[in-house]
Amino acid sequence: MRRRARFACPRRAAHDIESSRLLDSIWNKTRPPSVAAVAGDGPGEFSMNPRLRSVAAITAFLSLAGAWPAAASIVINVGAGVLQPDENLLFNNNPPAGLAIEGQTNQTSTLVTIEGGETLAPSGGQARLDAADGFLSSTFTFRGFAGQLAGFDLSDPALAFNETEFRLFGGTATEVTLTFVDTQGEVFQETFGIPANGFFNAGTLDGQLINFFSIAANGTIGDIRQIRIGGIQAAVPEPATWTMMILGFGAAGAMLRARRRLAYA
Repeated sequence: MRRRARFACPRRAAHDIESSRLLDSIWNKTRPPSVAAVAGDGPGEFSMNPRLRSVAAITAFLSLAGAWPAAASIVINVGAGVLQPDENLLFNNNPPAGLAIEGQTNQTSTLVTIEGGETLAPSGGQARLDAADGFLSSTFTFRGFAGQLAGFDLSDPALAFNETEFRLFGGTATEVTLTFVDTQGEVFQETFGIPANGFFNAGTLDGQLINFFSIAANGTIGDIRQIRIGGIQAAVPEPATWTMMILGFGAAGAMLRARRRLAYA
């Protein structure tokens, strides 16, 4: 049987050289110093084996990809009964008045911390959050966001939630700005005119979780009532984040194995 002779294709060779240069460029521009130390090359020209270089370039690319936000969002809106979160926030635990108070949900007894810029005076039963002077009017900085009247966060930092609903009642404010931050640190912010019924809600998409939220307004608010929180769960990374982490670890492991083989060669 005759075997067909194989000849090197000049076009393919040129393509391989161009691909190699591209990998060099990606690696030299994106490699972290710690990876450079493992690879054994300094800040100058690239000097790794082509196979190891390819793996390293993929690792650098995945490092950049891991920095991209996952495709998810928090939808903030007005209206009552749109989401109907499964737990009410109550103050039956009789927390003392203060700049920060702690209520609990009625089903899982999850503790929720509420902060304000003035002394807060909680009312039991179906939770109502008042200020000691009758109106929420003093602003403060909550988790880095200035000008807030009130901020809500689960007391246990290992927990998060996926929906909430509440009602703003009374006061002089006609407009409110709601700020929500997810467990990845992404900020979602919307400004609304306060509707006649005063109800607002927020829910997540694509497996996202809410870390905390705050309320700012262009005037005073009489109280915040009928506060509901739903989907309380462990604050684990989003699926897209898990995927990038796994791919990154796999590529890093492949790079180290290739490095070890070169050492033995």
